[in-house]
Amino acid sequence: MSIFYEPRFKSAAGNLPPTNPLFWEIQTNQSDMAAFHAANITREDPIGKGGPFGAQLWLVNRKTNEHVLIGTVQEPEDSNAVVSKGQASAHAEAESLSPEKRQQVKDFLKENAEEGWEVVQVSSAESCPSCRSKQVAFANELIVEDLITSGQFHVVFKATYDQTKEDAGFNDAPYDQTFRAIHELGVLSRQEGLFDLEKALLENLGASAQFHSGELIYTPVNLVDDDIVPDNVLKIMRDAGEQPVAVIVHPDGRILGQSLDERDLGNDGINLPEKTAIVRAIEKASTYLRDKESKFASWELEKATVYTNIRDIGPMAYSGLLWSDLSEAKVVSSFATDLVDEMAQEVPGISNRNLFLQVAVDYDSRKSPLSVVFNGDPEDASVAHLVWKARMQAEKVKNAQAVRMDELVARPDLPKVRMIDGTYINLSRLVETSEVSSDYDGAKGKGSKLEAKPL
Repeated sequence: MSIFYEPRFKSAAGNLPPTNPLFWEIQTNQSDMAAFHAANITREDPIGKGGPFGAQLWLVNRKTNEHVLIGTVQEPEDSNAVVSKGQASAHAEAESLSPEKRQQVKDFLKENAEEGWEVVQVSSAESCPSCRSKQVAFANELIVEDLITSGQFHVVFKATYDQTKEDAGFNDAPYDQTFRAIHELGVLSRQEGLFDLEKALLENLGASAQFHSGELIYTPVNLVDDDIVPDNVLKIMRDAGEQPVAVIVHPDGRILGQSLDERDLGNDGINLPEKTAIVRAIEKASTYLRDKESKFASWELEKATVYTNIRDIGPMAYSGLLWSDLSEAKVVSSFATDLVDEMAQEVPGISNRNLFLQVAVDYDSRKSPLSVVFNGDPEDASVAHLVWKARMQAEKVKNAQAVRMDELVARPDLPKVRMIDGTYINLSRLVETSEVSSDYDGAKGKGSKLEAKPL
């Protein structure tokens, strides 16, 4: 059935992860509970780390029934960190696949070679294309080095895209739908590749309808000549030579971030696709908006444009374009070469086009190195999602209360408020102390401590 009518999670019917299924049911629920606590409202941390998502990373040996959690007793799991880091891609799965943890996995597999160890990532929700790109990239790296075989990198998730949207207000499906459309429409089988994406989407009735309804979100990729490129960007391109480079330019002309490919494949120990040019430029632009311009939602790059010399844009870079609210990727033709594309491979030795296809295919495709299992219930809400929805609604009410208070105080008929015992209450404090008031437990003397004075 066409991807335009069938949700992706229904293709997540791969083999169950190694060892007891009950163990993995417990872990998917645990990742949900960890996300619940991370997303919960506390007085000490009113903003939180990010969204209501949790993830774990495991090494498992089905022969010996051993399970090794990649973490520490103090920090056994990871949660979404978009807010705390100001990075659009700092999702729970990405945090779980940090360079440090990937290095630990590689070191362990090398030390225990040929013992049959497999990798399992547990997530409280269905991975977005950005996180799936990281999963596919790491799985390929392990396969290339003969540390696992295809299908021995398992992903187990609890909540679907639809559940996450309904219960928490996060909607990853439109970004993922673009990846699925790229596969179904054969965009990467065409010589033009992503340069033909916009045309392919708008010419297809299903894709076009989903784009106009907001069910599909894409960032166009275009090949451009020098004459439409800002002079300061051209200089950066010339200085880069045949090194992969990306420059992010705000609509007002400011350069928000720029980067070469910063990997050192000879000394890094592991592949670091986080240091590829486009991904690093996006990260630097977000850091600039947060540190220099004090923008809270610094992961939204305000419809900026990416200029690059990379023709073969990989799935991690492209998903970064989607998540960061970028308007367009412009590939400057005079600086684009085969050598640049080779150096920009998100997994060295695999073209970005082939890697992209592995991310875009459905979960049960043999072209994917992952074994993905939906281990939840479409009718069963995640507790983390529910608390996040309540938290966002509370923030909405709180902000509305502040506006209403300003309006009320400005009126000549401002109400006079007092308690039954004769004490006068500061009205604004009454509105602001709902959290303290919630401490009331029925005991005498308990409850909110309002600013009060005798009449």
